[in-house]
Amino acid sequence: MRIFQRDEIDDVAVSLLKGDIVAFGTDTVFGLACIYDNEEAIEKIYKAKGRREDKPLPMMCSDISMMTDVSYLGAEAEKIINRFVPGPLTIVLKKKNLADYITHGFDTIGIRIPDDEWILKLIDKVGKPLLVTSANLSDQGSLHKYVDVYNSLNGRIDGIVEGDARGEGASTVISLLPELKILREGPISREDLLKCLEDE
Repeated sequence: MRIFQRDEIDDVAVSLLKGDIVAFGTDTVFGLACIYDNEEAIEKIYKAKGRREDKPLPMMCSDISMMTDVSYLGAEAEKIINRFVPGPLTIVLKKKNLADYITHGFDTIGIRIPDDEWILKLIDKVGKPLLVTSANLSDQGSLHKYVDVYNSLNGRIDGIVEGDARGEGASTVISLLPELKILREGPISREDLLKCLEDE
């Protein structure tokens, strides 16, 4: 497993583009990433984590334009995105232009724009979205510290970027299909989301 420094962002991008899976700290928890359109890399993440095949991987985009390339945004989604994104919020949306292997047959995709300039820059260098899940074994809790991820996943992944995650927990996950539903509690509350939708 290669250990990257944060200033080696170009090397991290090259590693991802060749199909490697790489862990790095995010604004929430430590993440494990691959490029979104490499089927072998996706399967490597499932194997590394011991993740169930019926649990699609969430996606990270660098901006709203990239989100609209791969999903359909309704008026309510746009309202919430304009208020809370970038940040610790994953929104489940109808997919667009995505092969079934990317979403494991689902017609939806969970997407997040992280509040982390380094990750946004990495996605732009890669030139396409990343699939990013928590960097931990599936039967264990989310990890925040580089050393814990290294000890847990050494020998299972291709690379890791030094530095800890900045958040205290995973992102809030919501669906707006057809109405607001909280799929995972997180830093952004149901009350915050409802207030956003109600505001003119």
